[in-house]
Amino acid sequence: MRKSGFFPRLALVNLARNGRYYGPYLLSCGGVAAMYYILRFLSGHETLETVRGAMYLQSLSTMGCFVVALFAAVILLYANGFVMKRRQRELGLYNILGLEKRHIALVMCWETLLCAGAVIAGGILLGILLSKLMLLVVLKMSHLPVLFGFSVSLPGICETAALFAALMALTLVKNLFQLYRSRPVELLHSQSAGEREPRTKWLLALTGLAALLGGYGLSFAVKNPVEAVFFFILAVGLVMIGTYCLFAAGSIAVLKRLRANKRFYYQTRHFTAVSGLLYRMKQNAVGLANICILSTMVLVTVSTTICLYIGLDRALDEMFPYDIEFIQDLDRQPGDSMEYLEEVRREAASVGEIQDLRYYSRYWVYCGWRNGVLSMNMSPSTQRTLVEVVTAEDYARLTGRAVALAPGEVLVHTVGLENFPADFQIARFNDEYPRELIEDPSDLEGYAFHVQGEFTDPIRHATTNLLGGEEAELFLVVDSPETADRLMALEPGRTARQFRIQMNLPGKDYTEKLAQTEDIVYRLSLRENGIGFTSKQDNAQDFYAMYGGFLFLGVFLGILFLMTTVLIIYYKQISEGYEDQRRYRICRQVGMTEKEVKASIHSQILLVFFLPLGTAGIHTAAAFPMLSRMLTLFNLYDVKLFALCTAGTLLAFCAIYALVYGLTAHAYDRIVGGEAER
Repeated sequence: MRKSGFFPRLALVNLARNGRYYGPYLLSCGGVAAMYYILRFLSGHETLETVRGAMYLQSLSTMGCFVVALFAAVILLYANGFVMKRRQRELGLYNILGLEKRHIALVMCWETLLCAGAVIAGGILLGILLSKLMLLVVLKMSHLPVLFGFSVSLPGICETAALFAALMALTLVKNLFQLYRSRPVELLHSQSAGEREPRTKWLLALTGLAALLGGYGLSFAVKNPVEAVFFFILAVGLVMIGTYCLFAAGSIAVLKRLRANKRFYYQTRHFTAVSGLLYRMKQNAVGLANICILSTMVLVTVSTTICLYIGLDRALDEMFPYDIEFIQDLDRQPGDSMEYLEEVRREAASVGEIQDLRYYSRYWVYCGWRNGVLSMNMSPSTQRTLVEVVTAEDYARLTGRAVALAPGEVLVHTVGLENFPADFQIARFNDEYPRELIEDPSDLEGYAFHVQGEFTDPIRHATTNLLGGEEAELFLVVDSPETADRLMALEPGRTARQFRIQMNLPGKDYTEKLAQTEDIVYRLSLRENGIGFTSKQDNAQDFYAMYGGFLFLGVFLGILFLMTTVLIIYYKQISEGYEDQRRYRICRQVGMTEKEVKASIHSQILLVFFLPLGTAGIHTAAAFPMLSRMLTLFNLYDVKLFALCTAGTLLAFCAIYALVYGLTAHAYDRIVGGEAER
């Protein structure tokens, strides 16, 4: 009985003695377990499924579960690797004192079992306690009704326990494999093995520089928002490759250049720091690159989601310029448009005095632009362009500016079409003309137009398409409905004709206007006229839920990335503290004063700490143009707002980073300052 209890007690004592290593490890793993449970709780909340717009939250929470599970594996494997590296001498001593490898393996099993129990039980308990708070926060962000009551997700508990049990088992298998391959003498002297001076790998450094510049170049070169989404992944991959290569090879080259600078190198505060980093940079490079990449992920994720949420009201105004629009499809809903207008006007008057009543006919089609021709049957060689057409009569009524246009004359407003010519054609390819070439427009079936002038603002209308950012847009004012009808007849299967009625409601706030919208729509539905409608207030709930989910997930993942960053920094500083302890002891013995030792320590810590932060700031600045274009897909065109959100996120992250620097630098000073390793 006593023998059977020896190994569990030894495992418990080991965990207590190595609390400096296991403490952050268990806290981080427990925090990630709580995060996973909370996201699983939100994704499977039964009551939440009945709330309109909540499906976006649940979809984003499900996606977040995969990210958290991935980073849980990263954190466990990284932290476990550090802890076991620090304990190699201890395990070797056990072997020398008479414990066989199977006994040490049994101790490891008990240690892993105790850690798994603490992580799973603590993480799930913390997740249950915080789940209701997180639910209220995300509902508040998403403008959704508050749900009362308290519930526990049994699937969430089971999945969290299963995930972390599997990850803990994976770390145990890895530890046992390393134990099986190790030798006692190697374990005892593992921490005494030094590194040779690394060689400067110019090819690797140049490769990293080329990859980094390639990623930066893509960010500045890609102008189209849709293309930016596809090239963003490539740019991220290039920047990551460049970061790892430059930290691995470029940092060695920089340190050697600093060593060659006699004025800089031969100073007490720089001599020890540069030489120590140079000999250790081979193992430091990956850790510094990881900190840099994770810091960039925090900055990009948090700044973009905050910007999206803050700019939501402005995006809604872009998508829905009026409170409500009624739409008659002229091809599928026959009837007199003016009679529709009178019905809408009469029913809308029942809720109060309507404002900004507008009506017009809109014709639209997607065309391909090339060489002064808009081809209705597009080919891959043309630029995709949305063409919208209104008549001069409607334009005059909407803007108050009367225009006189002869047949063949138009007013234009372009988006994304530079140097638009004074004369162009709208046509379709005939059977004999090859689609890929548009060199002689005279071979096309279509109509030629002359641009009489330009107007600055397009005719705005509602769109429920979240992802905007067409390659190009062309707004035309033609002389008559007959001209517009002839254009649409060129490709009748792909064109559309609509009669739109726009108005603002008298309500003072979102709730009142939503009630008025529902009242008007209900009254019109009784007439069975089949007219469609689009309402800003009716659609706002979906967008609030979606953007609120983006913000919640962005901040949630930002905390996860930050937690991983802090854990890497902490373990890196503790590890380097023990490695530098003997070196600085020798420096004191050969005559360096305590003041000079501390100056050298701080020089090294500052370089190690703020090199990744500075590089992350450069990465974020380089990604800014591409991210700005991607945000236009969500109808967010305010670059200044995004710049302010990015700057604010960077300042907040720097403050947290400085706090982490202060805490870990203090621990490093205590170790290097003479604290004996236990």
